Amino acid sequence: MPSCRRARSDAEILRSVPPPERVVMLRFGLDLDDPAHAALFVSGVRAADDAIAAQERWEQENALR
Repeated sequence: MPSCRRARSDAEILRSVPPPERVVMLRFGLDLDDPAHAALFVSGVRAADDAIAAQERWEQENALR
C-alpha cells in the first residue's frame, strides 16, 4: 500500500526545528548551521520517518485481517 506522505527536503526538515529546540541541541553540541551536523540530523529524521511509515503500514495490514 503506497504511503500518501511525500518525502520532505533537507531544507524543509531543518526549517521545521523551532529556535528553542535549536538552542537545546546546541547545548548538547549539535549545531544545525554546521553542514555535517545538519546532514546527521536530517539522516536521523529520515530514518525515523521511515520507521513510522513502516509501523503505519504494518498496522494497516494487520487491521485488515
